Amino acid sequence: MNKMTDVFDHSDYWFLDSFKLEGNHISIIINEGITSTISENVKITSSKKIEDCYPIQVTEKSKKVNIKFLKVLAHQIVDESFAVQEEGKIDGNVLCLHHGSAYLQYLIDNSLVSQLIDEPVLHYSLSLADDVINVITTQHPEVNILS
Repeated sequence: MNKMTDVFDHSDYWFLDSFKLEGNHISIIINEGITSTISENVKITSSKKIEDCYPIQVTEKSKKVNIKFLKVLAHQIVDESFAVQEEGKIDGNVLCLHHGSAYLQYLIDNSLVSQLIDEPVLHYSLSLADDVINVITTQHPEVNILS
């Protein structure tokens, strides 16, 4: 990707803060999840618990990043529990560029994208702790660190 996406290399957990769609532009703000240094016991049922867990939280030390997609053709937000891992070549771990994805092929097969768009069509995804956001676009996203 590029130097601006290096911010994603230093944290395994990111959470959706906001998603804003305006026309064919999407602005997504995500917050870094930081693993607590204090463990907790998590109660599963009245008789079962998991001991010594370290919660992942958004804190005042968390980085905040704005990702802007322009010329968006399609998008979807899926709860990460129900998301299917895309096959094929993928660049990136949080902000991912997919090559030959099933989602992109589905869009091409079931819309007029191939007849109306002359530019290369790209499939990006944001793999977050609770959500997976897929974006089909003709432009690479802008990534800006807010804090």
